[in-house]
Amino acid sequence: MYMHMATQLSDPRSSRVVVLVSPSEKRRIAANAEAADMSVSDFMRTAAERYSEPTPAEQALMRDLLAQLEIANARTEQAMAELDAARSAAAAFDEEAYRAQVREELLARTDLDWDALAAMFAGGTRQ
Repeated sequence: MYMHMATQLSDPRSSRVVVLVSPSEKRRIAANAEAADMSVSDFMRTAAERYSEPTPAEQALMRDLLAQLEIANARTEQAMAELDAARSAAAAFDEEAYRAQVREELLARTDLDWDALAAMFAGGTRQ
């Protein structure tokens, strides 16, 4: 509920401004006015009075913020692409094939004394 203030206006309100809006806009404006505890007329007058074009400094700040947001968005998209690639690689990973490959590579090494290693792990001699 909005309250009417009993104030004397130095310039009585006698002029109209007609604004055409869609039914959904009208509902949204009415809901916003009610939430602000104002009549629709008071709400629209207040909104119009508060409106001002951004200053050059505000425009520069908005451009800077937009540039930073675009950089952050690009980084987020890159991170998501990397995550998707990592998930795909993890889903395609064949552990048994990997173990067989590593086993084969280790057995092919000539710089390891497999008999000494086997004895060491079996509790035999230590080197």
